[in-house]
Amino acid sequence: MICIKEQNRKVLLAEGERATFVTMICNIFLIIFKIAAGLFVRSIALLASGLDALTDLIATLAVLLGLHYSQKDPSDRFPYGYYRMETLATLIVAIFILLFGLSVFIESINIILTPKKLFQPIFGLMISLISIFAAFCLYRYNLKIGTKIASNAMIGTAKEFQLDTITNSLVFLGILAHLIEFPQLEGLVGLMISILIIKTGLGFGRNSLFTLLDAIDDPDIIEKMRFVASQFSEVQEVSNIRIRRSGPYYFADIEIQMHTTETVKSLAHVTHQLESALKEKISQLDSIMISVKPIVKTQFKVAIAVSSLDINTNEIPAEHFGLAEAFLLADIDILRQTIVTKQIVENPHKQAERKRGILSAKFLVEEGIDVLAIKDTANFGIGPKTILIENNVLLYQFHGETIQEILEGFIIYQKEDQKTE
Repeated sequence: MICIKEQNRKVLLAEGERATFVTMICNIFLIIFKIAAGLFVRSIALLASGLDALTDLIATLAVLLGLHYSQKDPSDRFPYGYYRMETLATLIVAIFILLFGLSVFIESINIILTPKKLFQPIFGLMISLISIFAAFCLYRYNLKIGTKIASNAMIGTAKEFQLDTITNSLVFLGILAHLIEFPQLEGLVGLMISILIIKTGLGFGRNSLFTLLDAIDDPDIIEKMRFVASQFSEVQEVSNIRIRRSGPYYFADIEIQMHTTETVKSLAHVTHQLESALKEKISQLDSIMISVKPIVKTQFKVAIAVSSLDINTNEIPAEHFGLAEAFLLADIDILRQTIVTKQIVENPHKQAERKRGILSAKFLVEEGIDVLAIKDTANFGIGPKTILIENNVLLYQFHGETIQEILEGFIIYQKEDQKTE
């Protein structure tokens, strides 16, 4: 299953790489188209739009490089993979957007102060309309693929083309203003565009820096992880969850608390199942480290099979578990080393024709016992033992003769066990 998921991840990254390559080719044509038209028409706004497309090309190349390196397998030097190349590419995009925004800002002020007439403004209007349509198509295309592969860089590129759609529309209005003898409007349009560009660049840069600094950009993921872990009955508490983003994927550390009565096999099973459940619910999780913090239990409900309903603690327990007339249930406080309460409950399945042991085990689980004290754990029935172990009931092999000695022996056993831990 892990290999299949790894293959799917590489397929998605490869699809992102192809989409970025298509975007790059389209950008090359737009650059040539708009810069040539801007020089021909002598429109600062149209020329600036062409330079914007050039910036997009440089940004696309950076994203392409990031996605390409993200597909490389982890190495000894880069054990967490190369996913942050995509984040680095996003940061490069932000820097170029900011530089372009500042240049447009300066040029727009010059246009307002010293306006110039355009040559063939109708041709300029046609070019700007074509640019609007092309930018919108590239916006939809990159947004679709970027969302599918969960790539911040591609989604960022899509938003950039969305901004291009707006800026090209403003360029159209700026050129149109020359036809009504109001050339200063082109400079005002440039100022508006530059402010939008600078704001977008700051947003991209902020997100990239937060990712590089391991800041949490989606707190809901932590809540989802906590919810999934809390569904496991063996997990008593989720102590801590830490995540960090690397490209489109997350690496997580989760600390859970489980009782010390859990066996090593049980711990391994729970952590494996928890990891699988987390990756199934949150597809962006790449790697999960699960650490288990033991909870030292101090309150136990101990069950002992007895031969009658009026037996006292100075008598011996019943020989056969399934045929026992009743069960003595004792609440024990290990810290105080005392038997807090005792009660005797009748075994409702003692006369069952079949599976008396299994039915009796299920009955004790319903009674909420933590421990079953028996004389020989090795020869205890497989069916009842399975029921009890699956419900985290400890099988305690006693050595005392009377019920009182068995309960006191369990207190000593737990005290010694806790000292060892």
